[in-house]
Amino acid sequence: MNIVKSIPLVLSIAIGFNVAADELKRHNIGLQASLGNADLSQSTNDSNAIAQLYLHYNYALDPIFSLEIGVNGGQQRDDWHCDQDDNDKWTCGETDLSLFDFNADKVEFENLVLAGKAQYQLSQRNSLYGKLGVQFYDYKIKRGSSVLVDETGSGVFAAAGWQYRWDSGIGMDVGLSLMKMGDLNVTGSTIGINYAF
Repeated sequence: MNIVKSIPLVLSIAIGFNVAADELKRHNIGLQASLGNADLSQSTNDSNAIAQLYLHYNYALDPIFSLEIGVNGGQQRDDWHCDQDDNDKWTCGETDLSLFDFNADKVEFENLVLAGKAQYQLSQRNSLYGKLGVQFYDYKIKRGSSVLVDETGSGVFAAAGWQYRWDSGIGMDVGLSLMKMGDLNVTGSTIGINYAF
């Protein structure tokens, strides 16, 4: 699966929903960035500093429940290590540590997500949200240009967080996410921007 090839699918589904205008803004498109970790089953040397980008579209069924479709891509190329000196100055850089237990140095993945979303309104602008669904994944673990693991399949997608929306329809959110991709589990802290119309 290629993320770039999936974007037209997400947009065509978004455009395909035609509903009568009412006070509920039924359409929402957003982008989230995430930083987190990847854990491989039966590995003692897991990966950190996994960066992800997630483009999603939501269609609101009512003020509480929505359906979501999205595309996600992520990777981690080397471990980062930070040291603090005696003057409280931090120095960070890439290390040459291997990932997992088989000397890998790269993790790359792509996902197509189908999920349900529920939100609980705290105030006019603030709400909590939770998402649960399925994601179809394609991940590779590499050493240099050699592919050590190449897996595709389906797994659980889950996320939860807080969101804030202005009267213009622009919103922002922060949260936590989980993607279970067979033996590979990716967790992350997310921050995003979206637009409801």
